Amino acid sequence: MREKRTQLESNAASSQESVQQQVGLAPQTHRLNFRDPNQREAHRQKFMTWLPKVLHDAPGMQWDRLASRVMGYLIRTVADNPDAIAITLALGCAIDAVKNKSLLTYCQHLTGLLARLRSDYGMNDLKQLSTRQIWDRFVEGRTLSRHEVNLLIVYEALAAVHMRRYLEGLSQRQLVCWQPYVLPLLPTGFIEKQAQRKTVETASKERRKAQSDVILPLFPLLVEIAQLRKQAAERLVKEFQKHRDRAIAGEIPLPYHFQYADRLFSVTQDASSVASVKLLEREVIHSLTLWNRTSWVGSHPKQYSRDICREAEQQLGAYAPSHTLYFLQYQGNPENLLWCGDVIAKRGFGRETDGTERGSKRKDFDVSRPGILTPPRSDSQWLKHASRVELSAIIFEPESLYRAALFATALATLALTNGSRLNELLQVSADRFETLVIDELKDQQPTGRKIGILVQHLLPKGSRQESERQFFLIGEVAGRLLTEIGQLLETTHDGMIPVVHPHDNSKEEDLYPEPYLFQWNASADGRLGLLTNGDVGYLLRFLFHGLTLTTRSGTPIRVVTHLLRHVLATHIRTVKNVPAEAVAYLLHHRVMLEGSSRALSVSEATAYYSRMPLERLLALLFEAQSQLASSHMSSYLQVPPPRTLEQMDAALRQIFEQWGLIGPTVFGYCGAGVCVRPDNRALCLGCPHLVPHSGVSSKTKTNHC
Repeated sequence: MREKRTQLESNAASSQESVQQQVGLAPQTHRLNFRDPNQREAHRQKFMTWLPKVLHDAPGMQWDRLASRVMGYLIRTVADNPDAIAITLALGCAIDAVKNKSLLTYCQHLTGLLARLRSDYGMNDLKQLSTRQIWDRFVEGRTLSRHEVNLLIVYEALAAVHMRRYLEGLSQRQLVCWQPYVLPLLPTGFIEKQAQRKTVETASKERRKAQSDVILPLFPLLVEIAQLRKQAAERLVKEFQKHRDRAIAGEIPLPYHFQYADRLFSVTQDASSVASVKLLEREVIHSLTLWNRTSWVGSHPKQYSRDICREAEQQLGAYAPSHTLYFLQYQGNPENLLWCGDVIAKRGFGRETDGTERGSKRKDFDVSRPGILTPPRSDSQWLKHASRVELSAIIFEPESLYRAALFATALATLALTNGSRLNELLQVSADRFETLVIDELKDQQPTGRKIGILVQHLLPKGSRQESERQFFLIGEVAGRLLTEIGQLLETTHDGMIPVVHPHDNSKEEDLYPEPYLFQWNASADGRLGLLTNGDVGYLLRFLFHGLTLTTRSGTPIRVVTHLLRHVLATHIRTVKNVPAEAVAYLLHHRVMLEGSSRALSVSEATAYYSRMPLERLLALLFEAQSQLASSHMSSYLQVPPPRTLEQMDAALRQIFEQWGLIGPTVFGYCGAGVCVRPDNRALCLGCPHLVPHSGVSSKTKTNHC
């Protein structure tokens, strides 16, 4: 037995010394992408080549079941770590008990914790962690951050649960052999006795409450501004498509300069209180030039080589008709271009090469799917080089930008109206829509009518089986946005929404391939296409860019799905007075009663007698959700100034007195009171309800009605 142990230690030492050389001898000549499921066999071969020899002999370990991204992290980050064998063994013990995405987090946390203990707290050998000395140094005289507490929680889970269960299945002889590579247990009750977890949880709740207190009064503003920004991007892309189609038909030459009038919305930055926050609206004239690749090169011949100029003239290679790219150049102040003109001007979308082995790094905003926010890679690269030809030029491809606005608005609207978590948002599927019939309510009382409501049947947090799916309400505005996304996908894919795999998602192991709606540019096998968690975060940041929110202490607030979810719950509970049980159903915070097909939020002792019918819960939530739609809320648009009101005719003043506001438009004011065109209310040329400004010719209205 002693000889066997000596041999194992010798193998371990030699494995750690030569692990980098072993990786270098791998047959691949290119850098593997451990996110690409199509390279799974190459991942496995590379990992087994790297795996220290001692771990090949670990009893019962099925290393080929390890997730590819975990393999990649071990090879690239843990390989030369002195604790590489212990880290890898700990992860191997948890393969069957922890989801792949969580296992990667475990790997990152454990590696980071052991590295810090070695560099900052005097750990030289893993055995030192069996006493309190190193651990006490780690927490001495300070309050740990939430991340640091999570490091300890992960360590405790691996050491006390997963490794312990693995060791219990070994013989006494095997225990002696593998003991040197086992993570020592944390001192009994260490995290609780130090009160670190409780302190962090309390601080987290206080931080979230400070953010919620600021956002709660602005909740209707977030709903409205999301819709307005999407509509502004839509007007831009429609102008682009109109002139692009004319160019394709040969009706106009390129480059082609055009203008159109629009309204720019902004939020008051100098408001003295939340109550005084308003949406400001002003007229802007967008001056744009339509280009394609060949016309751009033809207009900048001195900046391109003769070969490229010849290819452009003869429409060869990158300038062949099949590679035609149409794009816009904006002439004007970037601050007037949508809400993100400053980002467009500094080319803050996508990735850029950083000269490192990793190849590229994210800019301010980046989405993994080509065609959302930025065009496909070849077009992005061409635009990048074109921007260097004329450094001051603001050039961009508007269709990718609009898709980002559409997807972001749909995600934000869902989070703001039905409380979906991030992984629940990405489950929304064309196959999961259902219509339920419920009693219509007004002020939480039945009206005697039946109405149909739209829901998605999704798998909430903590659920893994198909039978555990729950209903998520889809409001009117969200339904329109999802319909548009579905139609866009069908148009792009010959009338079909591609079936894609759940990818890079905490629930990917519990779900199946479906026609998920939040996808783009899916691979042929459907392995890639769905947006990632990171994509959702970037899209929300993009949508609310320029909206500066801070807590009362001045700490910036980042708009994320989890925060929106809690603000929604607080809003409908405290403002709309929705019963707590219905709010709990909205958040899917529930307990399951024995013999019941649905879950509840109240204690089991009283739930049997007081539980509310599912239809009643949904009816209450639907009534509250319906009032969140922009067409049902009072707008943040400002009323006209007194002088303008004085100049209004009697009919227009009567409308204002009835509705409390009149929406300003590009050419005047809306005389409908409640706008009959809520999706295009800022561009009302041709609408019979248009009341022109005094300086606008009456022919403007007559000619377009």
